[in-house]
Amino acid sequence: MTKSGNTAFVKSVDSLFGQEIVSVDSPWFSDGPPLVLGAKTDKRSLKLLKQKCRWGLPPQLRCAVWISSVMRTVNPHLPISETDSYGTVGAENSIDAKWGFALNAVFTNPTDRDDAIAPDLGLGQEMLHQLIENDYREWGVQSGLASDSGAIPEEGVRSLTLVLCTAHQVLGIEFCPPLPDVAAILLTHMPESYAFTSIREMINDTSNFLPVSQRDYYSWCKTYALFVKRMVPHTYKVMESCGALDPQGLDPIFKRFFTTILKREDVLRFMDVYMLEGCKAIFRLALSLLKLIVKKELKSLLLTDAQSWWNEIRYRTLDPSFSFQKHLDKMYPKYGNMGKRYPRRHIIGRANKFHEKWARDNMPVYIDQTPPKPISYTSEKCLLAKRASVRSYLAKWLPPSLRATKLDLVYSTEIHGRSLASLYKECRRSKNTIVLVEAMTGNTSSTIGMFASCAWNINPSPYGDGECFLFRANPNPMCFNWMPDCSGDMDALESQAAREQFMVARNDFIAMGANTDGTNGLRLDQELVKGESYPALGFDNEPLPGRNCNTFDVGVLEVYHLIREVDGKAIGHNKNPVWDLEGL
Repeated sequence: MTKSGNTAFVKSVDSLFGQEIVSVDSPWFSDGPPLVLGAKTDKRSLKLLKQKCRWGLPPQLRCAVWISSVMRTVNPHLPISETDSYGTVGAENSIDAKWGFALNAVFTNPTDRDDAIAPDLGLGQEMLHQLIENDYREWGVQSGLASDSGAIPEEGVRSLTLVLCTAHQVLGIEFCPPLPDVAAILLTHMPESYAFTSIREMINDTSNFLPVSQRDYYSWCKTYALFVKRMVPHTYKVMESCGALDPQGLDPIFKRFFTTILKREDVLRFMDVYMLEGCKAIFRLALSLLKLIVKKELKSLLLTDAQSWWNEIRYRTLDPSFSFQKHLDKMYPKYGNMGKRYPRRHIIGRANKFHEKWARDNMPVYIDQTPPKPISYTSEKCLLAKRASVRSYLAKWLPPSLRATKLDLVYSTEIHGRSLASLYKECRRSKNTIVLVEAMTGNTSSTIGMFASCAWNINPSPYGDGECFLFRANPNPMCFNWMPDCSGDMDALESQAAREQFMVARNDFIAMGANTDGTNGLRLDQELVKGESYPALGFDNEPLPGRNCNTFDVGVLEVYHLIREVDGKAIGHNKNPVWDLEGL
């Protein structure tokens, strides 16, 4: 049966590799709602849909069925006609509009989308890099678009990054290790807007699709170990001895969502089931895979660590004789009593709840290393601050009270001329300024700078305070905050005067940080043409342009002050600056 217009299902789109989705005829799916034909009750409809998902979805309908399945599971109180409508063309404009609002909330400047940094969400930056560069090699080869290195194409990485950034900042997800892989799989058959909408529903508290906190994640790991012990005690002993049941040893399941131990088509087949059944499907597949290694084979295995155990599983799942459909048939047998061997949803929920205390007591301290949301800017004339990564690190380094701000350009060598006098003139009323310098050494350039807690004005004495800091924004971003010396050594006391030279503003140079030999952490000459950088007392910085690069040529130089996001007013702006001592 063919349907058209707003009642037709949307077609799947590959946003990760950009390839066309092949259409496959399916006798049990039509081109539009309802998902299930001939079901007299909602309960019967759900049962039939589960059966169809286990048989496999036609690729062209995965986008529609995936999002409709999630909506049906998360919102059981809604009529089936309403949840099915999410997969139709009629809902497309609404889903795209909400995605647009989410993007605008995260990226105030649209250009930031091209330079965004993907949050790892507890997966770890190293593993996230592995995911992007290598782990989807097979997926790309089969789609004909992977590079020689096996990396996801640039456009696919951009789509994945946007979805993860919006999930991180709009939905408030800080720790959810399987989400990068789940998002990547969704994007193989969905536009960005549909992938985000599906994730938004999946993290609903009642849906039990994903562990959305560190406590949840460690509870899941402990619950899985419990079920392994009860269902396959002989396998439990072997896995426990090699560390495969530790939270770190369960990475292939709960962090990588089976992508490292199953073939591409098998992961997609599992996704068909998972989008309707949630975490129950994860536990069932993870437990059933253990049965690929029979009891008599366990003693002959040479296991040194958790990875060696999962390599044994992977060896069997990648074997040409392995049939995922037959495996699904064993996971979901026709006879009800056999199916009860696997834990049901409410049992998994109770076990996870029981293990929350264990998780709180045993989970390590998690520090999110993802740079925060970039500070936005007000002028298109800025050059050095246009890169989102630069402004993201600035947001991370600024004092917390100054992060909800925007960068407002007050001085640029490209606009106001290249002279220190012009810099002082434009900046004399602005507190809390950021100086960005394009430092050129040979054929390379870097973006370095300093944050000043007071206004830049000619002053016969050093001034400022310990909030000042030096930094390198690109490449290899690093921040060098000032620290006092509390050792009490006499030599330290003698150098205290140099240590407290936070800001130095003279007619012939401008600088931050100092040493007893007269060098500075960052120093620029009167014409803003030459600069130098040495390790400074208190800041303990390396030369900002790079190691062994103490002198450099100045390219573009810009100074920004901070204005509040709420009302657009400048922070610390003084119409009558008391520090203006020019001429003394």
